[in-house]
Amino acid sequence: MKESRKLTHNSPLTKRLAALVLAAVLSFAAIVPVTEVPAEAAAKTTTWGVFIGTTLHGNTSKVKNYKSIVIDGQNYTKAEIKKLKSGGRKVYSYLSIGSIATYRSYYKRFKKYTLGKYDNWPDERWVDTSKKAWQDFVVNELVANLRKKGIDGLWVDNTDVYYEFHRTSILNGLISILSRCHNKKIPIIINGGDVFVSKIISMGKAKIIDGVMQEEVLTRITGYNSNKFARQLKSDRTYYEAYLKKVKKAGRSIALLEYTKSSAMRKEIINYCKKRGYSYYISNNVALK
Repeated sequence: MKESRKLTHNSPLTKRLAALVLAAVLSFAAIVPVTEVPAEAAAKTTTWGVFIGTTLHGNTSKVKNYKSIVIDGQNYTKAEIKKLKSGGRKVYSYLSIGSIATYRSYYKRFKKYTLGKYDNWPDERWVDTSKKAWQDFVVNELVANLRKKGIDGLWVDNTDVYYEFHRTSILNGLISILSRCHNKKIPIIINGGDVFVSKIISMGKAKIIDGVMQEEVLTRITGYNSNKFARQLKSDRTYYEAYLKKVKKAGRSIALLEYTKSSAMRKEIINYCKKRGYSYYISNNVALK
């Protein structure tokens, strides 16, 4: 969809992270453990597994059917990540470079660079990516620490700050962070961020990322608290399909993140992705647990 219709700045991912943090505070406990493996993963090995809604620790039984998984690496030890990498599995870490959550230990340090709240999500703040101090922190501290732990790549979120604050300085800040990571030969997958990704493609800078993961191309979430799903609206599907064609033309990899409890819809998603050479992850739970 066009920028005026864009959804990813208030994405299901952002909502999940905020809800999970609140739940953790209320329960004084770790985020709930994984309870089941999606049906398509139980049947055979698949490319992606997204587990940002839980803490796996070193439990490989939950990820054995995946070639690559996404976790929030800041919540793991080096030993736990080593266990998750057993058998040659690649482990990517969630990393927000366009926002700071108030529950992160470094929030107070960079509060002065924040630009405003997410709509309806009081514990998330957009951050001014043009600030060199923020760029240096992301690359030299956050990313460096993740790499020391053994993280194989980055699953980068909230480049949508460029949509929210449509400034050249914001754009250049994002490009600087990603370019520096790319120069260190760190694989980068962008979650969402269609406006930003479209822009760097038009600028001839698509090579600073390795690919994208796009949520809700074929399906959509209709009940966040009740795990209800439906087919994606025709207009939104048309937009995302056109966007992904641009990404594919630019030579970047593509994965879909879809939501359904329907076996028929699951088969449709798998066939759709196979036909186009896309990877995928299908969840039956909004929290990705």
